[in-house]
This record gives sequence, structure tokens and C-alpha cells, in this order.
Amino acid sequence: MTSLMSGLMSGLMSTRTRRTHRTRTALTAGLAAFALLGLSACSEEPAQDATDIVADAQAQDYRDDQAESQRVREAYRQLPQPTSGTVRISGNRGSLTPDEVFAFNQSGTSTDVSMTYDGEDAAFAALCSGEIDIVDSSREVTRAEFEACRRVGLDLVQFQVASDAVVVATKNESDVGGDCLSTDQVREIYRAGSPVTRWSQLGDGFDDVPLKVGGPNRENNAFTFFGQYVLGAPQPAMTNLRSDYRAFDTDQGSRLFVVGREKDYDLAGKLRERSRKRELIKQQLSDWYPVVNDAKDEVQVAREEVAKGQRDQRPLATQQADQARLQRAIEALEAAQRRMRVLEARKREITAVWERSVNARKRVQASRGNVAYFRFSYYELFEEQLRPFEITTPEGERNCIFPSQQTITSGEYPLARRMLLTTTQRSLERSEVAEFLLYYLKNAEDDATRARLVSVPAADIEVQKAWVTGDAEPVFVELDPEPIVTTDEQPSTSLQPAR
Repeated sequence: MTSLMSGLMSGLMSTRTRRTHRTRTALTAGLAAFALLGLSACSEEPAQDATDIVADAQAQDYRDDQAESQRVREAYRQLPQPTSGTVRISGNRGSLTPDEVFAFNQSGTSTDVSMTYDGEDAAFAALCSGEIDIVDSSREVTRAEFEACRRVGLDLVQFQVASDAVVVATKNESDVGGDCLSTDQVREIYRAGSPVTRWSQLGDGFDDVPLKVGGPNRENNAFTFFGQYVLGAPQPAMTNLRSDYRAFDTDQGSRLFVVGREKDYDLAGKLRERSRKRELIKQQLSDWYPVVNDAKDEVQVAREEVAKGQRDQRPLATQQADQARLQRAIEALEAAQRRMRVLEARKREITAVWERSVNARKRVQASRGNVAYFRFSYYELFEEQLRPFEITTPEGERNCIFPSQQTITSGEYPLARRMLLTTTQRSLERSEVAEFLLYYLKNAEDDATRARLVSVPAADIEVQKAWVTGDAEPVFVELDPEPIVTTDEQPSTSLQPAR
């Protein structure tokens, strides 16, 4: 099997329709029989010992194949018979299936669909023992599970009903020196005990800027998804994350942690104009201080003249003139001081506003290097603010994949999961199972959108519906690479079998 993130729809592996499977089996048996007859006809000729050995080996292989086929047919007959009018599903929580089961059972159907949450491993085991009809999973069947089904004659068919993904992002229009992270690097950034506090610690090319991490709390579906698929924690908890991880109650909180508040951007954008006004008021005050000081000097001089006139017993008219001068000086000083107080108050107001813009710019600048993860559906709403990392797997060729509807649905994007329904050809031929699958597929696109998931393209939904109705041969799950077999009856589709 490929890695967990390989897609049901990423690169077509070998597929066999029922027609191809049966034709190959018949052809193999025919060729073996033909070889036996031909070798038997020549067995009477001398010096054919080597040929006889080959013929005996081929005959034994043929007998073994026949015995194995008989054993598989007997195992198939021994499978428990399903209860008429019922469909049994098992798997994990967190998909569309529980809601679809509830809606289907409320639709007036006579079919009863039940779902249990036994986990994917137990569900696949139950499917291959004929105990259930459908496995609801976000992973493909393993080789061991595939072989268990084949040993009892069960061919598997896998449907994709939706996808989901997490996006690791920093602030748009900011740069930390790199655009691509491996899944190992993402894990290293977030894991408990991570020593990474600067982007430069991730390797060459990244800038030496602080790295701070955040994301959703445990109530968010993305937390469980990220913990399981990135950190490898079956039951993710805060203890699986680094101690300075900032957990937010809402996606908005995570976004603002990364990009800063819009108000801060607005305030920071006004810093230049506010700085200009602050410098202007400072200059006005600087220009007014000499006016006040001159007014103070005039008051002092006028007072001295009044006192001198009284000591010298100047004429009354002169003393009155001195007193009038003092009064004018006092009034001029008071007016200058009032003006200065107005300018000082204005300076305080302008400085306070200027300081808010300065602090806002600091907060905006400090958010550079902050990183968080989001569900893809939320990222799409704010892609003008968020800068997503392309993701690559650590092994093999570096193939940085950008998160998009297409790469998530196809399974190319490494931090994506597909929501899969795996059934058997035996169950698919049951009218009850077909009825439920058609109902599910009919509603899958709209329900995925409402659940903030990535919906499967309508064309691929139609192809899968044709598998159920019998209008097209289903694509069986096959693990062994073989050339693609196509027929005129097989509609073209981007859906791919599990690998």
C-alpha cells in the first residue's frame, strides 16, 4: 500500500472489471489445459524428460489453482447471509455517514441502515468476514485486509463521497524564506518537546525570524485530524503538542494570531500621516514657547515700571499709563498661555493616536513568522490573508503540492484525507445496499459543502452512481500494478481504485 495520504484518486493503478477478472481466470485455465494436452501428446517421444518435468509442474499448478478456486468458493458459501431489508455499516466517527444514515432512515424507506463505531481495523475485518456491508473510513484497505477478502471470494469496491484537509499557513504578503514544508517538518514544528523557535532551524533557506505556533483547540475537528495524521496520535490531546502552542476557541482566533487584527492593519497604515501631524504640533509648540516667554518678560518689566513710578511718585497720569501697560501685558500673557495649553492638549491627543499606530505596527510586525493550521474550507474564505505552505512527503522526489480542490480530492496533497465507503461486490448486488448508496451519492456533494468539506466533482459522483445501478462495471480495488483495462462500456472517470 502507499502512504496513508495517497489518494483513491491519485494515479490510476491496475483495475479489473468483473469481465476482465473472469476472462483472465478462464484464459489461465485454458492455457494450462492446452499445455497439458500438448505436452501429453509429446510425452511418448524419447528424450523428453525435461519437458515432462515442466508439464508435471504445470499440471500441479493447474490442480493447485483448481483446489484454491474450490476452497474460495466454499469459503464464499460459508459467509453469513445478510438479513433482508437491512444494511450494516461500521467505521469511525467524523464523516458524513452518520447524518446520511439518519436522513435515509427518515426518508420513508423500508430499508433499515445501522451504523456502529468500531474503528477502521475492526470494520474491515467485519467486512471481509461478511458481517457488515460497508466500511466508513478515511483510509484505504491494507494488503492484509485485501487478501482476507480475496480468500473468501469478496471483491472490493470503494466509493469516495468527500475529502478534507488541513492547511498550514502564515500571513499573506509576508515571507519566512520558504514556501514548502515536508510532513516531517510540520510534525517537528508542532510536536511536544519541539526545540524549533526560529524558522532558520528548519534548514537552509528559511529566514532567521521567530516561529510561534497556534491552531484550534480540541473542540475543532481539525485538531483531531491534525493530531492523527500529522502527529501520529490515535487520540490527540494537548499533551501531543508543544507547550507554547496557542489554542484558540475559533478559527478566527487562529487567523488573527497569524495575520493580526484588521484594526491593527488600519492603524498601522495611518502611522505616516499621524507622525506628520505629531511633528507639526511639536513644531507649533516649539514656535509658541518664545511668545509665552516674551509675554512673561513684558509682565515683569511692566510690574517693575509700576513699582518704580510709585517709588518715584511719578505724575498720576504716568502711573496710570504704567498700570495700563501692566494690565495689557498680563492679558497678553494669559492669552499666550491659553494658546499654549490648547497646543499641548492637542499634542497629547495626537501623540496618543500616534502611539496606537506605533503599537499596532509592532503587533503587525510581530505576527511575521506566526503559523497555524486550518481546515481547507476556512482557508478558502480568507485566502487573501493567509499564505499556505506547499507540502511534500520526506521520502523520494521533492514534490511540493499546493492545497487546492483538485489536489485534495485526488489525494495528491499530503495533508488530505478522503472519506471512503468500501463495500463488496456481494453487498453491492443487494438492493438494500444499492438503495442506500444511491441516496448517499445523490446528496454527497451538497452535504459535503454544508459540512465544510471538499466535495467530489459531480461527474465523478455520476460515475459512481453508475457502478451502483449497473450502468457501468465497478472498478474493483486491486493492489497489484497492471495495465489499465478499458472497454466501451466503462465510462471515463478521474476516480481511482485504492492502491
